[in-house]
Amino acid sequence: MVEFDEEETQALPAVMRALAPEMERMGWDRPLGQLSQNDMHRLIVITIEAFRIEMAEIASQSEVPF
Repeated sequence: MVEFDEEETQALPAVMRALAPEMERMGWDRPLGQLSQNDMHRLIVITIEAFRIEMAEIASQSEVPF
């Protein structure tokens, strides 16, 4: 399993909030093996994009270390 640093851990709730509507649409109880290729693609894109946006927001709020 991947270990997250502090900022990455802070970004996870935003990722979960972004995924929730899509999971609601697909059905929370559906096994991943039953998702279409398009559904899996959407989940991956939503996850990565939400993580990137949140990490950029976190970085913009921190001080430059030099």
